[in-house]
Amino acid sequence: MDAICPRLDNNSSDSSAKSAVILDPKSVHAIEEPHISLTRPFYLPEHQIAGFVRELESCLGALGPIAVGFERISTYMNERQDQGFVAVDVDYGAESVQRVLDRVNHLMERYGQRKFFRVPRFHVSLLSVDLTSAVGAMSKVGATLGAAMDEEISHLAAVRIDEVECDVGNKKFYFALGAK
Repeated sequence: MDAICPRLDNNSSDSSAKSAVILDPKSVHAIEEPHISLTRPFYLPEHQIAGFVRELESCLGALGPIAVGFERISTYMNERQDQGFVAVDVDYGAESVQRVLDRVNHLMERYGQRKFFRVPRFHVSLLSVDLTSAVGAMSKVGATLGAAMDEEISHLAAVRIDEVECDVGNKKFYFALGAK
């Protein structure tokens, strides 16, 4: 599965939830590399990867580093609704992330790929939840963890994003924002 996302260097602290949510602990996993997604999952044929990567580097190089801040805990589900995410929403800097997304969307269209959601909600996923055994549990998970983490979020400073990661094929490519 291929993806494009700004890379974050975010150290989040653990918080324990006060009220119980009935979930198999094996179905909840911390996101190892927090990020802001800029694409839906997509597939590029191998012969298109090199050109795509060159064009992505070119279109992002003119943009400078951006800063984002966070507002609240939200829950999201993937399109198949078999995986949920507990995330912190981007508040400050969303317009800067939108500028990056606009360039990525243009490139995705050129390569015959779906653009990102029409009305994006930029967020950083912190936890993933396997919903195959916990259907309907995301609202409970969000409410429980959201209450426990709201105070922590208010203490997060803005995070500087100066690099975009592109996972395509079986490789990861990194592009500095403002490299030109």
